[in-house]
Amino acid sequence: MDKRILGLILAALLLGAPLLACSQEQPLGEKVETTACVTCHANLVVCTNLDQDRSYWESTVKRMVGKGMDITEEEEKAVVDYLSGLEPGSEPVCK
Repeated sequence: MDKRILGLILAALLLGAPLLACSQEQPLGEKVETTACVTCHANLVVCTNLDQDRSYWESTVKRMVGKGMDITEEEEKAVVDYLSGLEPGSEPVCK
């Protein structure tokens, strides 16, 4: 194969990779946390509790829904999965 063609293909792959990474959609649980949760309080509140277990996040999300957080059951499950799977200090919650 001609070196110029190989070079063009390689350049296209290298330049296209960041675009593909940027176009990937944010996971639903992260999206809920970065939109619905921060409507009422700062990420710091969530960040300081990332060492809690799944039952903590289930009860917390239920409590927030009871206080008016408008999310679907699917979003509720997704945000609980997301938050209970994060390690303390995780980004973007703790940035």
